Amino acid sequence: MDPLETILLEVSRSHAIDSGAFDDAVYLILQSLQRGLAVRRVSLWFYGADSQSMACHTLFDAGTVHQEPLQLLSLEYPRYFAGLRSERAIVADDAHTHPYTQEFSAGYLPLYQISSMLDLPIRHLGRMIGIICCEHVGTARQWQATEVRFASSLADQIGRALNAQQFLKLQQQLEQLNCELEQRVEQRSEQLRLSDQDLEKAHQQILDQARLATLGGIVAGVAHEVSSPLGVALLAGTNVQDLFADLQQKTADRSLTSKMWDDYVQRISEGQQILLSNLQRAQRLMDQFKATAACQTKAQSSSVLFRELVQNLLASLTPVTKQQKVQLELNIDDKLQLVTAADVWLQILTNLVLNSCHHAFVGIMQPKIHISAAFNADQEFEFSYSDNGIGMDDSTKARVFEPFFTTRAREGGTGLGMSIIRQLVSDKLQGQLELHSASNDGFRLVIRCLA
Repeated sequence: MDPLETILLEVSRSHAIDSGAFDDAVYLILQSLQRGLAVRRVSLWFYGADSQSMACHTLFDAGTVHQEPLQLLSLEYPRYFAGLRSERAIVADDAHTHPYTQEFSAGYLPLYQISSMLDLPIRHLGRMIGIICCEHVGTARQWQATEVRFASSLADQIGRALNAQQFLKLQQQLEQLNCELEQRVEQRSEQLRLSDQDLEKAHQQILDQARLATLGGIVAGVAHEVSSPLGVALLAGTNVQDLFADLQQKTADRSLTSKMWDDYVQRISEGQQILLSNLQRAQRLMDQFKATAACQTKAQSSSVLFRELVQNLLASLTPVTKQQKVQLELNIDDKLQLVTAADVWLQILTNLVLNSCHHAFVGIMQPKIHISAAFNADQEFEFSYSDNGIGMDDSTKARVFEPFFTTRAREGGTGLGMSIIRQLVSDKLQGQLELHSASNDGFRLVIRCLA
């Protein structure tokens, strides 16, 4: 594989791009540009609010990182700013004579012995927000088309990193709002105890909010999971497009050899396979999410294939289970069909899986979750959920279904998960619960109901 393609693939797959840690992503992208283009100076600049100035965010000069308050004004460099607005990239082989960069020839270029410049616009949400500037020191160089495409692809990763940073901020704000909501619930709980009727109303409101919060969490998880295969597919598609362009050029100028033809065919075929497999993966994730979302908002009873329902939900919760490296085991017949309220089972399953991942697997080396479902000899629908976590002692087990009871209040626990499950089984499914657990001996919950 071409060295520049290898660097692009490494950056696209890096956790730093989608983690929300924007500075880490910037360092990775600028270092990759330095390495791929063999230039000394690479910097990231952002436009001011009026787009008439730019401020330097980060500058890499050889092995040194600078974060100084450098600024460029449109009034001082009008041709340069005009060029950025009209061009996809400013490719200045000779920065002293290029019409858009010669304004720097009087002072800036000689000061740092810069001979060639390659500036790439950064776009985010449909508008240009800044640039990445690559500066070659020494004898002037001619920028190759592959180098320009390589740098442009890395500049596009800045927008992707900004999206991840904004998503992380929104997630933190949501967590803060949830924390404030929990505090308000605790403050009002003593007042609500005076009236059973008021307490029941409040509990129902919290139940409705929990259902919406579950769907919101699934949306966030699916968005994160889908971004990875789509990013790889985009890179593979770009590479295939570039290979076709090179192949057409070599065919036109009659420089194509038989060996080169075989090499192009192989590389294009590999790119197409990567593109297709990642698009198929993204499609599967979206299909599973749509099925889960439809069930989550469907309150009335309907006929569902229960194994498919469980599989779609578990796929949506992959970001949580993958983080814990949970091994999931299903023992449900593919043809098991149930007339039931699908949204109720989705809420029950979500609460159980999140409880296991957040509370049960502390110190567990090989966490496992096992789910089974079937009709028993009495023609009751029997659902069983178990994990191999730390389990519960007798005092915890005695209170686990009480509203607001939690052993991890300081870590964000609300104490509503198991209470909601009991209410759903009792009121919605007209069923019964059976809990089995002991300290260091896992957790097992059995639900029996008529179907």
